[in-house]
Amino acid sequence: MCGFRLLGNRYPEVIIMARQLRSMNKQLDRVMKNFGKESKRIWKKGIESAEISPSIIKTSDGRRAVDHKDLDEKIQKQFKLSDDEALVGVYLIYKGSDLFYVGHSTNIARRLKRHFSKPFEKKPSKKEKQLKPFNGVLEKRNMSIVIYRITDEQNYMFRKRLEKIITYNYVPEYLKWAYGSGEDEDVRKQKIRTSHKRTTA
Repeated sequence: MCGFRLLGNRYPEVIIMARQLRSMNKQLDRVMKNFGKESKRIWKKGIESAEISPSIIKTSDGRRAVDHKDLDEKIQKQFKLSDDEALVGVYLIYKGSDLFYVGHSTNIARRLKRHFSKPFEKKPSKKEKQLKPFNGVLEKRNMSIVIYRITDEQNYMFRKRLEKIITYNYVPEYLKWAYGSGEDEDVRKQKIRTSHKRTTA
């Protein structure tokens, strides 16, 4: 199973987060058995995982926002990155114990900042509706982020496959929100999964 690290000195939050990360790693160990040798090899030997809980601050206009400096520092500390080193891999955003969103990036810190900044721009983009749910995540005091870092540059493209595997098997809350909940649960999950595979290929 891929290794993980604890963070900070916050008890019992640290214990809860460690259990959550350990549980997800064990589940993915089982899921990966259904895929080819190459995927299993990368998962076993080429992935480093950690869970962080970025600080939420109040801005001058009263809204809640992710502290970007704190986010950078926690990511750098957990993965021992230099100031100019980007983190490549997959990230899972949790609201408490509920999986909210799964994504991949060649610069995870930058991508996370975009997620949590876009809903508050003075001139929202055309994707305002898609990004608005991230505002709700900031209202949760127990928001956390699991990160799976791909350690070998030759395996960087694996991040796309890993994101699809996790999304397909766990259907994050964001996709449920995006596709609504007015139909049979099994039908809706299949619709979400197939739509996601089409749009992220």
